Amino acid sequence: MRNEQMRVDFHPDHFVVLNSKSKDILQQSLRTLVLHYKLLKEMGIHPVHRCVLHVGGKKQGREEGLEQFVANFSMIPVSIQKMIMLENDDVNYPIEDVLYLGEKLNIPVVFDLHHYDVHHESTDLESLWKRVVNTWKDSPLPVKIHISSPKEGKEDRRHHDYIDAERFREFLTFILGSVEELDVMIEAKQKDAALLKLMEDLQKVKGIEVKSPTSIKLSS
Repeated sequence: MRNEQMRVDFHPDHFVVLNSKSKDILQQSLRTLVLHYKLLKEMGIHPVHRCVLHVGGKKQGREEGLEQFVANFSMIPVSIQKMIMLENDDVNYPIEDVLYLGEKLNIPVVFDLHHYDVHHESTDLESLWKRVVNTWKDSPLPVKIHISSPKEGKEDRRHHDYIDAERFREFLTFILGSVEELDVMIEAKQKDAALLKLMEDLQKVKGIEVKSPTSIKLSS
């Protein structure tokens, strides 16, 4: 993995909820995160910023859910705190909320483009992106984003089999020059086939140079 410069991290399942008022749920979530921590250590991978989480539920209210996350986060071991990244979701907590937590608790924010497209408050993406990048200033890893495409229509939260190369290109052009390196995780039903098709599609785009089967370089 190190020889191939592969980034390895995890996205624990939806049962890992750090903003729950339930002590049992919090303890079970912590046990799951500890297992991920131990797995990373056994793999010889530095555990800092290796687990992507959503904020959680908002049964008690959105603001209350955010503050409960803050309170619970302060009670978990520092080694587990440092392992966490936060991602905006498509239903409960948009990027604005995730940035609030990321900036307050020094947690890197993983920007999900599809989730932003279907669920956001501010249309000032330039300002939001600058804040996202800033949450990574103390991380040993490059900024990371998630990309997926709506299955049917722009507002569809479901994931398509493949990636809309034009929407991805549009976003990359928008952020060009803001980061030296960007790690991108694809969330698509066809998995590896979606990656291969995306790279094939990007080869046809002016200003994009395909460097390898999994990497590209943009020019202004």
